[in-house]
Amino acid sequence: MKAAIIASDGSFALAEHAAPAPADGFALIDVRAAGIGPTDLMRAKGFFGPVTSPYVPGGEGTGTLEDGTRVYFGHSAAPFGAIAEKTLAPIAEVWPFPPQLSDDQVIGLAISGTGALLPLEEAQIRSGDNVLVLGATGPVGQIALQLAKLFGAGHVVAAARNADQLAGLVKRGWADNFVQLGTGDDEAALKEAAHGGFDVVLDVIYGPPAEAAMRATRPGARMMSIGVQAGPTVTLSLRDLVFRSHIGVGTGQRPAVERRAAFDRLMTLAVEKGLAVDTAIHEFDRADEAWAAQAGSPYAKIIIKH
Repeated sequence: MKAAIIASDGSFALAEHAAPAPADGFALIDVRAAGIGPTDLMRAKGFFGPVTSPYVPGGEGTGTLEDGTRVYFGHSAAPFGAIAEKTLAPIAEVWPFPPQLSDDQVIGLAISGTGALLPLEEAQIRSGDNVLVLGATGPVGQIALQLAKLFGAGHVVAAARNADQLAGLVKRGWADNFVQLGTGDDEAALKEAAHGGFDVVLDVIYGPPAEAAMRATRPGARMMSIGVQAGPTVTLSLRDLVFRSHIGVGTGQRPAVERRAAFDRLMTLAVEKGLAVDTAIHEFDRADEAWAAQAGSPYAKIIIKH
């Protein structure tokens, strides 16, 4: 079969690869579409350990089972991956989805959506809460903005570096206001947009923006941090934290049954409430362009479609 191959030097190329064979406890899937995310790029660069042998990249995607059932899969079984004609995935990681949803939206909402849904559920947004999303222009941020409104937030603010994209989020009704980060005093800008202080912060980027955001909260605030794009540490005083909660939330490491339940809730919200995420779609035969596009843009979920 044709598949993308990551060589030991981290290079990406389409080539012939042995097709997976049926195995107990696994589902054999004809791939329809594959998603590429930052984790895929990090693995190819050796962030999680040296690449010791070639493998097929892409953990998540959509496809069909032998009986024609359309499914999402989240964790292909190594060395097989999603960017191929066929893949193999543990049965517990293979989930049907509503037929009216497109492949790119299912992939875009799955892992990224779980990263937004679980922290916001655990933050227990109350009706009328002021909510801030740091890193709002990426897939997790886009979904978080919409979820905050669905959960009853009274004022939702998007924060990131790209002013044009932030303005687009407000125009679409996903945010009520935005703050462009990195252009001056982030703390002052966030406080000005906070309507007296944020009650909930969904933080996708951490680092100095998270410090500024915490100082723009009010007593009782809950900051949920899930990413470190802006830096792996923060410096906050005890005064900054008094009567506030700051929680680091993990989602991908949770049991499959918990992640599947979150996936099902996201699919229901997509069908019934129009929950959506921006995606960029590339054809399978030009997968190298998709790989390069993901490396250059954190703003859209990159989808490779057969």
